[in-house]
Amino acid sequence: MSFDKKNGKAEPCLAPYDHRELNNEHEYYHFDEAIGAGLPLWLPAGAVIREELEKLMKELEFLGGYQRVSSPHIAKEELYKQSGHLPYYADSMFPAMELENLSYRMRPMCCPHHHKIFSMRLRSYRELPLRLAEYGQVYRYELSGALSGLMRVRGLCQNDAHIYCRVSQVKDEIKKVFEMYQEAYRVLGISKYKLRLSKWNPDDPSSKFVANPEKWVWAEQVLREILDENGWPYEEAPGEAAFYGPKIDIQISYGNGKEESVSTVQLDFSSAERMDLSFINEEGQQERPLIIHRAPLGSHERFVAFLIEHYRGAFPLWLAPEQVRIVPIGDRHHEYAEKLRLLLHNAFVRVSVDERVESLSKKVAEAWAAKVNRVIVIGDREVEENQISVQERGGKEKIKMNPEEFREQMLLQIKDRKI
Repeated sequence: MSFDKKNGKAEPCLAPYDHRELNNEHEYYHFDEAIGAGLPLWLPAGAVIREELEKLMKELEFLGGYQRVSSPHIAKEELYKQSGHLPYYADSMFPAMELENLSYRMRPMCCPHHHKIFSMRLRSYRELPLRLAEYGQVYRYELSGALSGLMRVRGLCQNDAHIYCRVSQVKDEIKKVFEMYQEAYRVLGISKYKLRLSKWNPDDPSSKFVANPEKWVWAEQVLREILDENGWPYEEAPGEAAFYGPKIDIQISYGNGKEESVSTVQLDFSSAERMDLSFINEEGQQERPLIIHRAPLGSHERFVAFLIEHYRGAFPLWLAPEQVRIVPIGDRHHEYAEKLRLLLHNAFVRVSVDERVESLSKKVAEAWAAKVNRVIVIGDREVEENQISVQERGGKEKIKMNPEEFREQMLLQIKDRKI
């Protein structure tokens, strides 16, 4: 983590461009009135970024001992009454759908569904910690005035997981969660962020928190001890907890200077009882688990918005929607360009050929404006020598090499996720 140990704060990430402005240039997503406000359509360039992030997190979660699950986007209303979402979170949920005398709701979170997976049979303490992960689409009815590009939407995909564990396992599990966060941020080139301990507010007249003062004090102290024991500077924020427990939020500054939560880890002390979750302990007795909710990348929508601004649209090779653009100088070079495209395409490199009748300088300039990572120019010499002339975005030199060597170089750098 990159912190200023003296004052416990991190420098803001410098990203001066608004993701909405960059979207106008590069077409990552689209909103359409016929679909509805806050419900983004992911265009090809944006979908690439989403999928690459998903690949990264699935790898880290596999190494971290998570098991993948998948659950429906809707459920009977009774599920969300039992979980507490309707009592505490109704204002942010879509209204009920009446079907065959039953009421259904679009899910605002995945946790009730995961709780049902946990409770499908009585678990043994030997199965804990049980880590269930899902890329879950959820729906939240944000007010129209709060919607803002990808920052505030009504349909979002969460990098979600729930860890069911014992009290003695909580600290170690949360530490492992933060180690995963640090690795993901390292790969993504993110070094500037702050931690916030989000607590309940016992004086809040809205009653948006589970009423159990003793458990709130205990859970907040557990998170505080984890932060202190690891030397992680943090701020405290009363009233920012989830309704079922306190959390640690990771705050990052966006291009407009506004600070937002992009990742979270939450300690849930109330849902196990509410959802009647139990396991059998060593003494053969039923015991309630604690639940850790965690989302290293939060929602893809908000995290992609941050990355667009962080990189100003110029993504590293492994994240770049268009990794290579081939620019043949004339018509006689198109056949060689197409062979090169197939060589790279069949190796799963994102590559295109610019066959337009335009000047070479214009086509190269437009490739750089589109934030393509590598540009290959094909002329007579390249065809005759079975070579390519490749230039990296931001580089001054054009490097000559054979196509197979370039392909292997690309595959290695993509695999390593170099920044």
